[in-house]
Amino acid sequence: NQFICFHDFTLRRIFKKNLSIKNLNYSKIKEISTKLGKPVPLFKDLLKISKNKHGIFIEIKPLFSKPLLKKLIVETSKFTKCVFISFKHENIFQLLSINKSTKVGLSFCPPTSIKKIIEKSNDPKINCLILDKSYLKNEKIQKLKIEKYYYTIKKKNRI
Repeated sequence: NQFICFHDFTLRRIFKKNLSIKNLNYSKIKEISTKLGKPVPLFKDLLKISKNKHGIFIEIKPLFSKPLLKKLIVETSKFTKCVFISFKHENIFQLLSINKSTKVGLSFCPPTSIKKIIEKSNDPKINCLILDKSYLKNEKIQKLKIEKYYYTIKKKNRI
């Protein structure tokens, strides 16, 4: 029942353990990660370290229940520089239904159509877009009057 800061759904890639995050308690994750020299922090500890001085994009990976989203809002209530983002747009709209002043962004990756991105960006409750770099050169995207942030995924070359 605690939020952690970890990119993957499992411990396989980083820790070579075939374990799903959702099936573990934090003490087990902490034990494994600390032993291997890559401690996984609790979300609340990251918030404390930020001292509300730095902007934090909080990516919600799985689809969260409304009670979990409420808990997340409570946990971040004193931190004004948090922006919630997700590829699962249901999370974002559910957050807004709980607290309409929550800062949020919608994430997109190919093959999402330009038309769909433009349509969703017109919602005045959305603060920003998180876009794959492949959208960077699109003139229609560039003309949108909304903050845009771009990401890339480095892939290993396969021989």
